[in-house]
Amino acid sequence: MSQFNKILVVCPAGAVTGGPEALHQLVDHMNHLGLPAYIVYLPFGRTAQAPEPYQHYKAPVASYEDSPGNLIIFPEVYPMMALKVKHAQAGLWWLSLENFLERRHISALHDKVRYWKRVLKGQRPWGGANDLKRLLHFSQTEHSTQYLRTCGIEPIPLIDSINEGFLTNKYLDKITHKQDIILYNPTKGKKVTQALIEAYPQWQFLPLQGLNREQLSEKLYAAKLYIDFGHHPGRDRMPREAAMHGCCLITGILGSAGNTIDLPIPKEYKLDSSQDDFVRSFGLLASDVMENFPHHWSAFTVYRQWLQNEPHVFKQQIADYFCQ
Repeated sequence: MSQFNKILVVCPAGAVTGGPEALHQLVDHMNHLGLPAYIVYLPFGRTAQAPEPYQHYKAPVASYEDSPGNLIIFPEVYPMMALKVKHAQAGLWWLSLENFLERRHISALHDKVRYWKRVLKGQRPWGGANDLKRLLHFSQTEHSTQYLRTCGIEPIPLIDSINEGFLTNKYLDKITHKQDIILYNPTKGKKVTQALIEAYPQWQFLPLQGLNREQLSEKLYAAKLYIDFGHHPGRDRMPREAAMHGCCLITGILGSAGNTIDLPIPKEYKLDSSQDDFVRSFGLLASDVMENFPHHWSAFTVYRQWLQNEPHVFKQQIADYFCQ
């Protein structure tokens, strides 16, 4: 039995990225557990429907309803909306710490300026999460959990999983077809990736952009390596999807990639891009991945099994808190 009359999960309309998919998954899992959960699209009061990639989720749409007995869950980038809730219980789901803090790990000064611009626009609290203690907090990452604890908040664990269609062994059937291709997300770690592209012109670096799900799968299935030297604001989906398509990963150590709970891959595949010998170290590791791919592919077996268990953990966490 639900402790809430309605559980309203707020999501920006029309957005097709990792965060919105997680929000639709949450509502879907809640409904399959018999919970009265709904998606509420932003901006409130306008008619919207689920984007095509998310229409298979059981996520009925409802209107915003700030009423006693309801729970309204906002993504962490809408803290001020959550603070304006008067009658319902409001909560934040921390899918990304870096996006809340406006932190890119390139310049500490620029990060602070971006955050204070948000404050001046009324989009962030002056005191950070310290000003959000009256809200419920759900955390997707160990990274955000540790930050919230420094603010005197003990969050409720609530991870997500990648699309379950990627969590089968469908794309792990063989490795002999794999090509010497390095894939990357051009919106993540752009300067670092560009330096690697310039340093190693002999390798084929391909950006993943403008692709539908089928095209993305084709690229991931064909490549040997996926790299991500971005700021890893949460448990990013693309590295997980790449691993489930048989790619090896090489990442940085920023954000959630900096611990072994949020990204539990062997430590030798995490490189510090701030080190003087980074470019050389990457070249040595990437070259070995290309030349000895079966060995490196096997090194990610435990990680892939861990990913396949994520939906079970996600559903159990929902049940543990909401089905009391």
